[in-house]
Amino acid sequence: MENKIDYVPLDLIDDPGVPMRSAMDEGKLDELARSIMTHGLIQPITLRKVGERYEVVAGHRRLKASKRAGLATMPAIVRELDDAKTDEMRMHENLYREDVNPVDEARYIRVMVDTHKVEPAVLAKMTGKSEAYLKGRYDLLDYPDYLVQAVQAEHVSLTAAQWLARIDDDRVRKEYTRFAILGGITAKRAEAWYRSWVLGSLPREAHMYEAAPADPSVEPKKLMMPCVLCRHDDDIENMGMYYAHRDCAQAVSKMQAERAV
Repeated sequence: MENKIDYVPLDLIDDPGVPMRSAMDEGKLDELARSIMTHGLIQPITLRKVGERYEVVAGHRRLKASKRAGLATMPAIVRELDDAKTDEMRMHENLYREDVNPVDEARYIRVMVDTHKVEPAVLAKMTGKSEAYLKGRYDLLDYPDYLVQAVQAEHVSLTAAQWLARIDDDRVRKEYTRFAILGGITAKRAEAWYRSWVLGSLPREAHMYEAAPADPSVEPKKLMMPCVLCRHDDDIENMGMYYAHRDCAQAVSKMQAERAV
């Protein structure tokens, strides 16, 4: 009986209390609405009863598209679920979406750990994700707001943000984040910025960056980057990061190219 499909009036269905998606692509919603008008809604959504109304457990996007398509009722599976089980189902549905935003993931992981007191090891088994994966997203919400917003807007990847978050000078970190948003950034470049900042923050009498002790049997891996002037690759520890006007940098690069001819 739990999987029985009912046709529920749309005006009795409420959005989820904590939506998994912070934003939905309007164009894709319109596309789904057109498909529903042509072919109908193939997959029912999942609801739970709340008083005399219903709350979406899974299928929020389909609900919105069905409203745009002008449906009066829609197929749904109604289940009896408490808050913890509801949030668990929502998290399961959304953690495996290809387009899920790390910030959205982080919010649901926080709900499961902080609100429902699910131990990280248990949550890892529930989701099939590693504890490191879950922790990386859990910690994301502790980053400065501007860095969280950059990840949410997909201007900065989570991996790049993790490197920027390690910079504990907020003024520098904010400036690097601004550069990342304006020009784009890879995780490797963010790591280079972090290492450059570490080098620059050493006392003036320090002549070299001393990394943490490493396994002597493993040869350390160099992080190679091209110099913006001569374009030759080198170990990032031999480089620094400097501010320059774009026109000035282009003029120097042009001069270097002319000299090489």
